[in-house]
Amino acid sequence: MMKLKSILLLVLGCALPVSAAERSVSYLEEVYSLGSVAGQGLACQSNKYDEYELLARAIMIGKAQNAAQQKEGIEQYNTGKVEAFMAMEDENFAACDEVNAEFDNQKIFKSTLYSDGRIKLYDGTMITPRKTYNAARLYQKDPDAFAKADAAYKKYVAQAEKNGKNAQKIKLHDANYDRYSDQF
Repeated sequence: MMKLKSILLLVLGCALPVSAAERSVSYLEEVYSLGSVAGQGLACQSNKYDEYELLARAIMIGKAQNAAQQKEGIEQYNTGKVEAFMAMEDENFAACDEVNAEFDNQKIFKSTLYSDGRIKLYDGTMITPRKTYNAARLYQKDPDAFAKADAAYKKYVAQAEKNGKNAQKIKLHDANYDRYSDQF
């Protein structure tokens, strides 16, 4: 439990978008952290999970320097999300009250997302994507997101146990990005 709490506080602290001058964090490290926080919010079924997804994805797209970096960023985001979800599941969601309290009070929620994909962060920093896109289509709420992630996790662990191996990674797939990837 203490290990999970330390990871939670570390991830929540890292996920806030900051300028390179404030912290030396690479794009891929930042989107991995954003994904990790998303995974915790999903695992704990936070009320602000969908809003977080929308804002985090806008940051990820807006900060990508090119399509190749964005694709790698999507993979890192999803990896962080899956690993954080799995960690929460491994702990039987024991810290969810604390996670939700911290998750719902992040500075990212003070950001403003504009319809063309620009996002003004809580500190006034404006992030403009390489090309405009319909921000309303960036993320569609999925009321079954937790159930799907939980089922994928359980299926993966069962398969790993059947094969006599430890579960390492779940194959990542993000229907939201696949559906709208031609927009970005």
